[in-house]
This record gives sequence, C-alpha cells and structure tokens, in this order.
Amino acid sequence: MEYIKFLIEKARCYSLSTIVRLELESLVMGLLSVVPTIFGVALRATGSKLFFKQIDGFAWIQPRVTIIHAERIVSGTHLGINSGTYINGVGGIQFGNHVLIGNNVTISSGEHPINGAQPPIFSRLAIPKKIVINDDVWIGAGAVIMPGITLAKGTVIGANAVVTKDTEEYSIYVGVPARKIRNRQDESRH
Repeated sequence: MEYIKFLIEKARCYSLSTIVRLELESLVMGLLSVVPTIFGVALRATGSKLFFKQIDGFAWIQPRVTIIHAERIVSGTHLGINSGTYINGVGGIQFGNHVLIGNNVTISSGEHPINGAQPPIFSRLAIPKKIVINDDVWIGAGAVIMPGITLAKGTVIGANAVVTKDTEEYSIYVGVPARKIRNRQDESRH
C-alpha cells in the first residue's frame, strides 16, 4: 500500500497526458529495443522520429538502448547509439551532427538534490540540467556524461570516463573525473 501511495504522490507532478505519453514511449521503445538485425535498427529509427522532439536525419540505434523523456531530445543528422546505452532527456539533450555513442554509455540530464535529510532522496524530483553534445563527438564505451555538461565540437571521450566539466573543441578526455590529455589536431595519429 505504501508503494501505491508513493506512486500517486510522484504522479501528481505530471499531467495525465504526460504520463500517458511517457508510458507509451516506454512501451514502444522498450519493445523495439529487442528487435535484432537491420530491421530492428530501422524500427528504432522510426521510433526516434515519433518520440524525439526533433531529429534531422537517421538515428542508428542498436538493440538494448534505453531512452526516456525523448520529447526533450533534439538531434542533428547521423546519430549512432550503441547497445546498452541509457539516455535520460528529462533536462533536455541536444545532439549535433555526426555523433557516435559507444556501448553502455550513460547520458542523464537530471540530477537528484542531496542536501538535507527530508524528504528522502528517493522521493525527490530530479533537477533538469540540459546537456549539449556538439558536432563530430565520439563518446567511448562505458562513459558517463553528467547533467548540465557541454561537449564541444570534435570532442572524444575515452572509455569509462566520467565527464563532470565542459570540454574544449577537438580535444580528447579520459579518466575519472575526465581530464584533457591532448588536442586531436596536435599531431596526426590513427
């Protein structure tokens, strides 16, 4: 009974139409996320056209990708999202053109307030913080992009990095927290 009470209290923060849309988005994208082969990629691209706020091109979305609050996500052309990635658009996410996201990446545009003992953290609403991922960005496997971050044009984020600060154009970042190791234009490496 306490769980039902909790859900009702949470639901009061949303309109009925928002709840229905979020549930429909979750159902459709969840079912599409398990469809294999190129057929599944095509279905997920169609789903992204239906649920994203705007998408200018084709979204190549691999199986087992979770996207919530898609109505607050805008994308340019050529968005590639690999398996196991979690994207929460509660605070808004803007993807540029030619963005590649590795497997098991987390991009969440909302953070939970932690100050004070009451109410319990579990019952607090997320604070929306928009994420901007500019053109020609590659996010390596297992990386975490924290709320409110801007990834500059040409940024490369190394595997398992946790990005807590905005990046510089054409730079490579690695580690926890992510730190710049070099500029992509410094020398010609593979």
